[in-house]
Amino acid sequence: MFDGNIKGSSLPIVLVLLAIMLILVITLVSVVDFDTKTAENIIDHEIALDVAEAGFNKYLYMLNNNTYFYKDGENEEEGFIIKERYSGADNPEWNGYVKTYEPVVYKSGNRILGYFEITITPPAIGTPVLGIQSTGWTADRKAKRTIYVEVHKRTFTDYLLFENSKNESVPFSSQSKIKGPYFTNGDLHALSGAEFFDTVGYAGRNRATGAIFRKEGQPVKMNPLGLPTINENLTKWARAENGGYTFNKDTYILLNENKMNIRLKDETRQTNVPYPESGVIYVKGDVYISGVLDGRLTIISEKNIYICAKDPTVEEVSTQKQYDQLYNYRGVTYKNQNIPVYNNMNVINPSDDMLGLVAKENIIIHNRTNKWPQASKGSINTTVKDIQIQGALYCNSVTVQDFDYITNTDYGQIKYLGSRVVKEDSATGIVTQTIWGPKYGGYSSDNIYDYRMQYEAPPHFVEPVNAGWEVVTWKEINNN
Repeated sequence: MFDGNIKGSSLPIVLVLLAIMLILVITLVSVVDFDTKTAENIIDHEIALDVAEAGFNKYLYMLNNNTYFYKDGENEEEGFIIKERYSGADNPEWNGYVKTYEPVVYKSGNRILGYFEITITPPAIGTPVLGIQSTGWTADRKAKRTIYVEVHKRTFTDYLLFENSKNESVPFSSQSKIKGPYFTNGDLHALSGAEFFDTVGYAGRNRATGAIFRKEGQPVKMNPLGLPTINENLTKWARAENGGYTFNKDTYILLNENKMNIRLKDETRQTNVPYPESGVIYVKGDVYISGVLDGRLTIISEKNIYICAKDPTVEEVSTQKQYDQLYNYRGVTYKNQNIPVYNNMNVINPSDDMLGLVAKENIIIHNRTNKWPQASKGSINTTVKDIQIQGALYCNSVTVQDFDYITNTDYGQIKYLGSRVVKEDSATGIVTQTIWGPKYGGYSSDNIYDYRMQYEAPPHFVEPVNAGWEVVTWKEINNN
């Protein structure tokens, strides 16, 4: 009886132990399963983030190949098929621009890792950055993550005036008004009273004692900005196969709103010529230009570009009376003058017109000739008061053909609207002391920045060495 009672009482204990062991096994299995699922979930979310990053980087690659890919870029081979465009109701400035692309498969070899979708927020006045939203999913769509990256491309048109001169600079006069961002690779040189309204950067010395800086924290000493030469990358867009025009001799151009008149030296004038599809004209000689632009155009000259007040495509004029009878275009201007400037940046439906003038030598204000339109030391005075130059300029220097020839007290100003890049400082006016008092020649200047150029430039305009899109901000967006 005793032995039987002991054996009988051990059964419940065994059952309890078995139950405990079963609970421990189930718990362990549950913990392992939970940890496995958690680890898988973490891995899936990391993969989704990697796919989103890959989508951003792939889009950035497309953008670096074409600065304006964000406007209308589509590349089916790379997977970028437009899904949705912006309308004028979203923003009149963005009307027709890409908003969202179809989801793109992301592979590693033949293995599908996931999908990404790109949505674009174009730059605008006041926010000159491009927003790229990239959403990444795993292949089974179990995990999704979204990043939003703002990028900006540093260009020469970031500045109202960029000077590369490292020699003795020509100072801004005491009456100068610089109504936009300014940068020089040399000294900041301005006389007392010169007034700067926006950012000011310099790489040399600060020689602007007494100048007025309206923006807090200015001026700022910065690293130099590399300056390229006019090379194959710029001129290739003027080739016929790329949709451009190339002319092999001196060329006279009248911008006739949405068309142009052109005459090559010793040839007959052509009228109502359409602008090139690529937006680029390359001239292996001097360029003489005036008129009103309705569109986008970049003109590159192997030599000089002469800014004229009247139509340079007409046949030669040999008397002052004949010249005076020609229509006065007052330089080169845009048809649509609705342009954001320093005291009015929030314009509605800003102008789409934009001109680039690139000269291997100089951009010169035409003011004297023997036979119009040739620039020569003749007796015909081609000067116009308050001449206007609207566009982005790139050259050795901007100067006047012969400012000593202008003997009148005041021919007014060169009214710049846009952006200028000059390799060397040069004067556009001169004051000579005589026994009868000061003698004034040439022009003073009024400098106004076109704030569209913080994020846009004329077609295929010159870019800094190693220019690329730079990340300004990066953040992850919570998909919940």
